[in-house]
Amino acid sequence: MESANHALMSRLLADMKPELIIAHLSKCNLDWIREPFTPEYNKIYYIYEGVGRISVGGQELFPVQGQLVFAPAGLLQSFSVTDPGHTYRMYWCHFTSNLSFMKLFELFKLSYCLDAGNPEETVQCFVRLKELHRLYQGPAKSIRVQAALLDVIALYIEDAVRLLPQTASLSNNKLSDVLRFINEHLARDIKIAELAEVAHLHPNYFVRFFKSQLGVTPMSFIYEKRLDKAKQLIRASDKTISEIAIETGFHEVFHLSKSFKKSFGLSPTEYRGLYHSNGHPF
Repeated sequence: MESANHALMSRLLADMKPELIIAHLSKCNLDWIREPFTPEYNKIYYIYEGVGRISVGGQELFPVQGQLVFAPAGLLQSFSVTDPGHTYRMYWCHFTSNLSFMKLFELFKLSYCLDAGNPEETVQCFVRLKELHRLYQGPAKSIRVQAALLDVIALYIEDAVRLLPQTASLSNNKLSDVLRFINEHLARDIKIAELAEVAHLHPNYFVRFFKSQLGVTPMSFIYEKRLDKAKQLIRASDKTISEIAIETGFHEVFHLSKSFKKSFGLSPTEYRGLYHSNGHPF
């Protein structure tokens, strides 16, 4: 994979904030079957032994021992037993994320099923995630669980990237430059014309290009980036809401508060108070 694509991938993943729902090691029963459905959470499986069928986004997969499966939220999925005498025994986890993995997989043409590059490390990561989720009760549990989940996600992404053809991608070069510009100038007003100039594209075509790559318009992407950064600063800093509004490009407390409450159901001040009183992210 070209270094530009690596840079683009890194920028898209940089602000990812996954939240674990459940992690487990299971032996599938004969009733392990689900008709097509579209979950709102992501799933990663590691097949320890056995055979079966998992459908992700219209692709029929038959993963075997030593393989990983990533089923992004928002894709049509189903699964079933194929051999009653040899059902799956697998590590698995469900999690949500502010990053759309469905769009990430589409953008980079990542595989939904692959051989684990290091099976022993993969098992260790899942065991650590499972044990932290179920047993650990320390004050930093939320941080430790998220770190373990990030390790599992990183293992899959790195294995998936290694399978990609070593071809240059001009579109990803352009997109990487645009995302870097957005990150560096988030505090001020950003014009479509500026982004189009960075990508060396006509403004009218640039909007179509950006949406075709990330599934949203440039202005929608910038708006969500500002909200994500504001949420992060509210949680992790002692800056005033006014300072955060300026740093994230909302400029005024009124505009930040209105947008924040519309998206999260709480004002920035209410969110900060709830976060600190609970001791973990909302």
